[in-house]
Amino acid sequence: MRTPAAALTGVVALAFADASIVALALPAIYGRFDTTIVGVSWVLTGYAVAVAVAAVTLIAVRRWLPTGPLTMGGLALFAAGSTWCGVAGSLGGLLAGRVVQGIGAAALLSGALELLSAHVGRERGRRLWSGAATAGLAVGPALGGALTEAFDWRVIFIAQVPVALLALVVLALSRAPALEPESGEPTTNPLWATAGYVSLFAGLVGALFLGVLLLVEIWRFSPLAAACVMMALPAGTIAAGRLTATAAPAVRVVGGTLALCAGLVGLALLPSASLAWAAAALFLCGAGSGVVARVLSPAAVPTSAPLVRSGGAVVAAKHAGLVLGLVVIAPLLAGSLTSGAEQAVVTGTGVLLDARMPVQEKLSLALSVRDTFAEAPRGAVPDLAAAVDTTNRSEATTAVVKEVDHRLSAVLTRAFRPAFLAAAALALLTVLAAFAVRKTPIGYPRWRAAPTAILAVLVLAGPALVAAEVAGGALDHGRYQETDPCAAPADPYPGDGVDALVQRVAYGALHGAACELGLSRERFLLALAGQPGFAGVEWDPSTVERTVRAAADRALDDVQQRGDLPGWTITLVRAAVRSMPLEELLRVVGLR
Repeated sequence: MRTPAAALTGVVALAFADASIVALALPAIYGRFDTTIVGVSWVLTGYAVAVAVAAVTLIAVRRWLPTGPLTMGGLALFAAGSTWCGVAGSLGGLLAGRVVQGIGAAALLSGALELLSAHVGRERGRRLWSGAATAGLAVGPALGGALTEAFDWRVIFIAQVPVALLALVVLALSRAPALEPESGEPTTNPLWATAGYVSLFAGLVGALFLGVLLLVEIWRFSPLAAACVMMALPAGTIAAGRLTATAAPAVRVVGGTLALCAGLVGLALLPSASLAWAAAALFLCGAGSGVVARVLSPAAVPTSAPLVRSGGAVVAAKHAGLVLGLVVIAPLLAGSLTSGAEQAVVTGTGVLLDARMPVQEKLSLALSVRDTFAEAPRGAVPDLAAAVDTTNRSEATTAVVKEVDHRLSAVLTRAFRPAFLAAAALALLTVLAAFAVRKTPIGYPRWRAAPTAILAVLVLAGPALVAAEVAGGALDHGRYQETDPCAAPADPYPGDGVDALVQRVAYGALHGAACELGLSRERFLLALAGQPGFAGVEWDPSTVERTVRAAADRALDDVQQRGDLPGWTITLVRAAVRSMPLEELLRVVGLR
């Protein structure tokens, strides 16, 4: 490959990679700036919007912009935007730099297709451009993760500057030959094929954006480890695209779309924090998208069409898909994580309540867990197993800490489920592009049976993956059944000794109070402790009195049913409690 063609291929891959290269840096950016999940998603969305809008604008003004200056001007602007992002001191500054990057990327991507075709021919130029685009988007997260782990998220942007400037110098010193026009009518509908990119990339961004946040923020893997897992996606893209290249085009679109959707459903139904499950689902996503992309590329960029116009349309469609996906899944994820965080606190409370350990140690552990959450950076999921000091605690207590940590991860993993399923629904719309590619594209041989069989295996792998996950407990992963206090057993804490008796009495009182207020025992305890988000009980004197007396009655009923104390003792205590004024009763139980 000639040097200018190699430089053009590289910058096309870089510009498309920029749509996803910061994905693994989003957690670091999220922690660095005062923002939300929706806010940090605009680091991706802002770039994609800028590319899409600029690409459409360039189609309209193309007649006044020569291809060479258009491409080199785009490279210069892209380098300037990258520098801006690398030195940004606020989220607003970073987003502004991303917009500048996006405008430059739209210009260089629109012009690069025609320049590549001039250097290596229309057919090969189109394939190089499309291949670089797919590879760049898929490899971007892994490359960004490696740079973030080794250096800092800012290096992702700074490192792009010399690459863009080097390509600019190469293009400035080279001269592209004249592009030979080709005759013939396209055998496909470019509009439908281009529209297919919108839904394809809307689904694909779910695997990229959601997968990264899940691996780094919830499962707490390092950016480098997450990058290695994310490499399963481009591996699937390359492998499946080549193996099925000569199957019938419409069959490839439908089969690839189904494989992508199955991969996203597989990510939604992960049965554990397992890298193997995640990698398998990501590979399926990459394989499905790779199969579809190899069909849409020649259909959306026919050799007889003006290359800058058709290339600009494809660039706009791909990035519009990224925007659509992020606009749908980012708010959905934010809402799911809010409710998921609440459920995680409830689950952790329930695990601690059920733990078999002395009451003093249980209270100490509960306070440690609370403080760990309070001290965690905003938006971060604390590693309880590492943060809670278990040096002077029993093995049973250490096991409880690990169990709470595991349950929190499971609940928050489940919170990603609606967003992954929404991405799958968006991706499913890509099957409509099959109507645009029913005829064999120019330059591609007629279909053969072997690639079609490989495609069938790929499609069947999706249901097999989902079935295996369901069999592995995916449907119940992260689910916690809150305890109904009204139906709770009278003997919630078996054992002998004073400590066991004290805990049984305390549980009886807890169940009685929670039942009186119509709350689960976990939510009542959190409301009693004033935990943010659980303070929905109005503690007026009437509510306090009926709650305390219900707690006392239930505790005494359970003691009597278990036979912990003689019947006459319980009768005397019950009479004393019922005749005791509220203020005195509160002092007796330690609430005053």
